[in-house]
Amino acid sequence: MMDSLLVGFPDSRAFAQSLAQALGMSWREVALHRFPDGESLVRLEAAPREAVVVRSLDRPNDKLVELHFLASALRERGAERLTLVAPYLAYMRQDMEFNPGEVVSQRVVGQWLAGLFDRIVTVEPHLHRTHDLAEVFPGREAHALSVAPLVGAWARAQGADGSWLVLGPDEEAEPLVAGVVEAAGIEGLCGRKVRRGDRDVSCALPVGTDLTGRTVLLVDDIISSGGTMLDIARAARAAGAARLLAATAHAVGGPDMADRFRAAGIDTVVSADGVPHPTNALALAPLVAEAVRG
Repeated sequence: MMDSLLVGFPDSRAFAQSLAQALGMSWREVALHRFPDGESLVRLEAAPREAVVVRSLDRPNDKLVELHFLASALRERGAERLTLVAPYLAYMRQDMEFNPGEVVSQRVVGQWLAGLFDRIVTVEPHLHRTHDLAEVFPGREAHALSVAPLVGAWARAQGADGSWLVLGPDEEAEPLVAGVVEAAGIEGLCGRKVRRGDRDVSCALPVGTDLTGRTVLLVDDIISSGGTMLDIARAARAAGAARLLAATAHAVGGPDMADRFRAAGIDTVVSADGVPHPTNALALAPLVAEAVRG
C-alpha cells in the first residue's frame, strides 16, 4: 500500500496535474466508462493510505455518483484519510426551502460528501445565508478559498491604478469585491440585483454613481448564463465607464461566453482554472496546494 496519492478524473485532468506538481505528489487518473443506459464504471488501480481526490463539481449529477464509487472503493482498500478538492462545489445555492416542498440540496449534498471525505477544499462556494463552510459538512474539516488574491494580482499585471474600480453585481459579491480591492489596491463598489428567475436578472448601481472615464473590473464568484454580468456591465456603461473587464472564479457558461461578453463591450474575461473553460487565466494550484498542505 502506498502512503499518499493524488487522484484525478479526466474532466479535471489539467488542474489535477498542476496541483500534483505543486504538492510534489504522485498522481493517477481514474478510468471512466459510461454505458449506453447511463451507468458508470469507475476504475483505479491503487490503494493509498491517504488520497487527495480532485474533481470540479460543475454539471454534478454523474460526477457525484462516480465520486461516491471511488471514495467507497478507496475506503475498502484501506484508505485512512480522504481529501476532496472540488474547485467548484455544486448545490450550495439551495440553502433553504424557498417554496413549499423544495428539497434543501445544500444540506443533502453536504451530508453526502461529509460521509465520504474527511476534508473538503473548495474555491468561492456559492453560499448565501450559510456563513461558514463547516456548517455544510458536519464533523469534517472544510476550507473555502477566495480567488480574490489571484484576481487582484491579475489586475495589477494589467496596469490597475487609481482610475480602476472593482464592481460586483450585488451585496452577495461584497466579500469578493473587498478581497480584490485589498489585493489590487483600487476602489470597489457593489450594485444591487433583482432576480426574478434563473435567467431573469436585473442589476442597478447606487443612485448618482459616476464612472466617467474609468476602467471597471466586474467580478462575481460564478458566471453561468452570463445575465448578471451583462446587466451590471450595461449599468456601468450607462454610468460612463470607459473600459470593462470581467473576472470570475467559475466560468460554467458555454464556450461562446467570451464572445457574447465582447459583443456587449467587455474587453476581456478571465476565470480560474478549476473549471475547464476557454477563459481560464488564473492558476489555482498554488492557492489550493497551500490549503491541502495545511
